[in-house]
Amino acid sequence: MMLNEMTINGVDISAYNARLQSYSVSGTTVTNNLSASRSILTAPLLFSSVPGTRTLSLTLTFYPHYLGDNAKGLTVSDRLAIATENITAVGGLLVGKVVEIALPDGFIYTAIVNSIAAATFDSSGEHDVTYTFNAVRHKAVITQSVKPNGYIICESNTPTLPVITAKYNSIANTQNKVKLADVTIKSVTSGMAVVIDSVAGLITADGKNKFNDSDLIDFPVLNPGKNIVSSTESDVEISVSYTPIYI
Repeated sequence: MMLNEMTINGVDISAYNARLQSYSVSGTTVTNNLSASRSILTAPLLFSSVPGTRTLSLTLTFYPHYLGDNAKGLTVSDRLAIATENITAVGGLLVGKVVEIALPDGFIYTAIVNSIAAATFDSSGEHDVTYTFNAVRHKAVITQSVKPNGYIICESNTPTLPVITAKYNSIANTQNKVKLADVTIKSVTSGMAVVIDSVAGLITADGKNKFNDSDLIDFPVLNPGKNIVSSTESDVEISVSYTPIYI
């Protein structure tokens, strides 16, 4: 039974004259840092755990015709050649690249292909190809407005890096110093937009680097559930963007 279509980087797979035949997604791999076991009667100590990727496997059926056309009147060799062209186009899209794959389960997978099985085909010219990826499951980026010292509910089930943007309408602090998400930033004036980008590892004000004007030690992280976004200024418009990740 054919499934609803998938997309690669926002493009429906039908654009490559293919359909999603089947797919499977494994659980998340976890790497544990353990102590040496002291005896057979005691468990080793767990120092840390690092979640890894999932294994995503999907099978695509490639049709033996070009987009908007059909295979009527084509020889078997022509059908095989056209299907192979379609397979080659998808291979070029995937190999050596990080791609975003949306599947019928409602999730998006940031994925890197690590194997492509040989195509299987029949006399109709249809080819089935199975691809295997290392993948991270997530949903689309969420952007939410937050009141100063208000909170955001992070939908991820693991710590997630946010992008915090603050537009300062006015600044009460006479030293032109603000504190946002527990990071103090100097030389900020009314009208400036400050961005703390934990994803890119940047702090800017109106696009200019403010890293040296800050006391940053660690970039902010959203934990699953409720997160307070602190602010020493009240006349400020704050928004938080993040990608919900599910391990």
